Amino acid sequence: MARHNFYVSLKQASIFLNIILYFAKPCYGLYEDQVGKFDWKKSFIGKVKYASFEGDQLIVGTENNVLASLNVKHGNIIWRQVMENAAEQQIQHFEVNRDIITISGQEKSWYVRGWEINSGMLLWEWNMNSDKIFTTSYWSVLENERLLHIISSEGSHIEIASYHLETGETKSKTQKVPTPWLRDTSKCVVSKGYFACIVENDVVEEIKYINLDTNSPQVSTINIELSDSGKAEILNFEHEIPSVLIVKDNIARIVQFKSTPEVLSSSFLKNIICVKDKGVHHLFQLEINLENPKKLLRIKRVNFNNQDELMVDLEYPKGLGVPYILAGTCREKSCSLLLSSIDHASILVRVPEGDIVWTREEALSEIVGVEFFELPVSELDASIENEFKTSSQDVFSMFVHRISTQTRQLSNLFFGSKLQLDNMLVRDDFGLHKIIVVVTKIGKLFGIDTLSGQIVWSYRIPHILPFDMANDNAILLLVQRTARYSPLPAQCTLLAKDGMTGYTIMFQFDPITGYSSKGVVRMNKKIKQAMLLPYEDENHLKPFVTVINNGNVEVYPNKAKNIVEKHLSSIHFFVVGKDAIEGYSLSSESGELKTSLHWNFLLGPSKLVGISTRPSGERVHSQGRVLPDRSVYYKYVNPNMIAVATITEDPLHKQVLSVYLLDGITGFVIYSLAHKRARGPVNLIHSENWLVYTFFNERYRRTELAALELYEGHIQSNSTVFSSYAMSQLPQVQSQSYILPATPTKITVTLTERGITNKCLLVALSTGAVMEIPWAMVQPRFDDIPCGPEESCYPYMPEIPLNPEAAINYNQTLSKVKGISVAPARLESTSHILVYGLDIFYTRVAPSKTFDVLKEDFDHKLIILVLIGLILASYATKTLASRKAVKQAWK
Repeated sequence: MARHNFYVSLKQASIFLNIILYFAKPCYGLYEDQVGKFDWKKSFIGKVKYASFEGDQLIVGTENNVLASLNVKHGNIIWRQVMENAAEQQIQHFEVNRDIITISGQEKSWYVRGWEINSGMLLWEWNMNSDKIFTTSYWSVLENERLLHIISSEGSHIEIASYHLETGETKSKTQKVPTPWLRDTSKCVVSKGYFACIVENDVVEEIKYINLDTNSPQVSTINIELSDSGKAEILNFEHEIPSVLIVKDNIARIVQFKSTPEVLSSSFLKNIICVKDKGVHHLFQLEINLENPKKLLRIKRVNFNNQDELMVDLEYPKGLGVPYILAGTCREKSCSLLLSSIDHASILVRVPEGDIVWTREEALSEIVGVEFFELPVSELDASIENEFKTSSQDVFSMFVHRISTQTRQLSNLFFGSKLQLDNMLVRDDFGLHKIIVVVTKIGKLFGIDTLSGQIVWSYRIPHILPFDMANDNAILLLVQRTARYSPLPAQCTLLAKDGMTGYTIMFQFDPITGYSSKGVVRMNKKIKQAMLLPYEDENHLKPFVTVINNGNVEVYPNKAKNIVEKHLSSIHFFVVGKDAIEGYSLSSESGELKTSLHWNFLLGPSKLVGISTRPSGERVHSQGRVLPDRSVYYKYVNPNMIAVATITEDPLHKQVLSVYLLDGITGFVIYSLAHKRARGPVNLIHSENWLVYTFFNERYRRTELAALELYEGHIQSNSTVFSSYAMSQLPQVQSQSYILPATPTKITVTLTERGITNKCLLVALSTGAVMEIPWAMVQPRFDDIPCGPEESCYPYMPEIPLNPEAAINYNQTLSKVKGISVAPARLESTSHILVYGLDIFYTRVAPSKTFDVLKEDFDHKLIILVLIGLILASYATKTLASRKAVKQAWK
C-alpha cells in the first residue's frame, strides 16, 4: 500500500513538473535578437601607411601600428592585428612576399614579425635591442632570407648589419661605409638592396647610392639635371628593378639601379605608382582636371615614355581631402587603385569605369572630442506648438491659419513629413534618439546617428591641430544652444589651433545638419582658456568667453557682454600648466574685461598625471545619505572642487602618487593624501561628493582602486546655495581601497537626467572589455555602522569581482580605448554611452534597470483583457447593485 502511494505521488509530481516545463520559457542575460538592437560597433584601422593587393585581399599597415586585411569588394575588415602603442612603436618596414613581414619599433628596440596572409596568424617573431640610440634606421629584405639593417650617422658613416629573417641569427659581421657627404638622413631611402641619397651641390644634384648586397659596399654617384626652383627630395618607387623617384618642383624622374644605373628621360608627377599586369608595367598618376568642374580628379595611365594609355575622370566625393595613390592591382582589363586622402580616408577606385567602390573614414580612429545633441521635434509637433502663434488678430486669418496647420498635421500623420521620410532625425518621447557630434584629430567633424551608427553629415576643417592640454590633446566643442528651442536651430562652436600659424580658429555650426553660415573664422590670436557660461540671452544662446595670452577677455557673441558684466563676480576659471595650476577671476576696467590671478597651486618637481572635475550637467538628487538609525549624513557637494593627481620621483620610495582636492574658486586644499611606491597610469573620476582613482602599486605589483567620499556631517552648513567663501569646516572623508584584477585604461561614471538612478562606474580594460561596476560596491563603509542586505549595503571585499556579464560590450572587443563619453537620456533610468578609440562602440545602460518603462516581454494582450474584464465587471456589479437597491426600497 505504501509502495502504491509512492508511485501515485511520483506520477503526480511528474505530471506537475511537465506542466511547469511546458509553460516555462528559457531566459538569458542577452537575447540573440537583442544584439545590435540597442548598440553598434564600428571598427577601424587608422591612416593607411603601407598597402599591397593580394588576390581579393588588401593587406595594409597603418600609422596606428595596426596590420589588417580588407576585403577588396566592400572594404570590410577580414582580420586585424593590433600591435604595440603607436606612440612607442611604429611600423618601419612592410613587405608582402610568401608571408607578410613587418618591422616595428624606434630608436633602440625593434620587433621583426612574420604573418600568415589569409588568417593574419603570427608565424614567427624576434626582437632586436641595442644599448645605442639610433635615430634613423633602414631595412631591406634580400634573397636567401636575409634582412639588412642600415644605421646611418650624419656626416660620418653607415653601418650594415645582416640577420636571418625568421630567426634573427647574425649572418655576417657589421660593415661600415664612410659617408662624410651624408648631412640629411631624411633625403635617403632603401630600395631592394640599394641605399640611395640625394645630395645637392651648387651646380647639379647628385645621387649617392650603395649596393648593399656585396661583400665590400662602395659609394657610387649619378648626376641628374633638375629644375632650378625648389628643393629636391627622394622617394621610394616600387618596381621589379630597384628604383627611386627624384622630385623637384612637383616633377618626378625615375632612377633605376641596374648593372648600369639609368635615369629615365621622361618626367612624371610626384604621385605615381607602378602596377604589373601580365608582365606589363603600367604607371598610374593623379592629376587635377580643370576641364570638368564636376569631376576635378583625373586618373591617368601612362607608359615609361609618358605616353597616355588611359584617362579617367573621377567624381570625387565632396568633403574628402586631397588624395594620393597608395597601391594598385590589375586583373584582365580592370584595375583597382587604393587612394588615401590627407584626412585619413581610404578610397578604392575601379578604372576604367571610374567608380568608387567603397570609402573608409579612418579619421574616426582618432576622436578627440564628443558631444551628444538632442534632435528637434517633428514637423507635426512643431505645428501643434505653433498653432496659435500668429501676430494677426483677424478672425479670418486665425481661422485660415488653424485650418492650414491642422491640414498639415493630418498630412504628416498619414504620409510623414519630409524630415521624417529623408533621415528620420526627429526627437522621440524618451530621448533615446540623438545625434553624436565627434571631432577628430585631423580636423574632421562627423554627425553620427545613435540608432544606426550611420554618418549623417561630415565637414572637414583643413590645417587644424588640437590644443595641448594636461596629459591630453583636445579640440573644444561648446554647446551654445540645443535643439529644444524650436524654431531656433541648435548651435555649437568648435575651437582649435591653426596648424599653420598657431593661432586659434573658430567654427560655428548646426550640429543636427552640419551647416555653417559663417564658415571657419580665424581669430589671429592665441587663447589661453575658453569657457562656456551657464547664462542665456533672449535667444536662449549661451555665450562663451576666451582668455588671450595677454590677459584680455573677449565675449562671443559681442552683444552678450552685458550678461558677462552682470554676473562678473560669479565667473571664475582655472588654467592648467606644466608647472602650476592657476585660478583667475574677471574684472572690468574702463569697459574692458580683464583677468586677475586669484590663486596658484605650484606643482614643483611633481608631474601632473590626472585632473578631474564634476560633469557640468550632473544633478545631485539626494543631499544626504540615510544611515540605518534613520539619521542623515549630509554630503559635501562642492561644485567647484578640482581633483588633481601628481607623481613625484623619490629616492627612497621610487615614486609617490599624491592626490589633492582643490577649491576652484579660492585655491584652498580641501584634502590631500599620498601613496608611496605607486605609479601610473592614473585614472581619475570625480562625481557628486566622491572621488575614484586607480593606480599601480609597485610594492604588491597590482592595480588598486581607491574611493573617497566627503561628508559635512549630521548638520548641513548651508541648505540653499553653496559658497566656497563660506566654508566653516573641512569635510569628513571616508576612504576605501580595493584590488582591481585588471588593467584599466579609462574610467567614467554614468549620468542620468535627474540623478535619481544609482550610479555605476564604467571601466575600460586593456583586454578590450568595458565593465559596469556599481558605485555601491566600491562606496566607502562606515566603521561603526553594520553593512549587509538589511542596510542595502555590499559587504566589503578586498578584490572587486569582475563578472563577465557586467561587460556592456559583451563579446565585442574594443581596442586602444581613448575615452568614454556619457550623456543622459530623457528617460531617467537610461544613459547614452560612446566608447571611442581604435573602435567606436555605442550602447545604452540602465544602472538601476529600466524601472520607468515596461519590459519588452510585457504581456499587453493580457493586461487589455484584464482591463476589459474589470470594466465589464464594474458595469455588471453596478447594475446588480442598483437592482438590489430598488428591491430593498420596495420592501
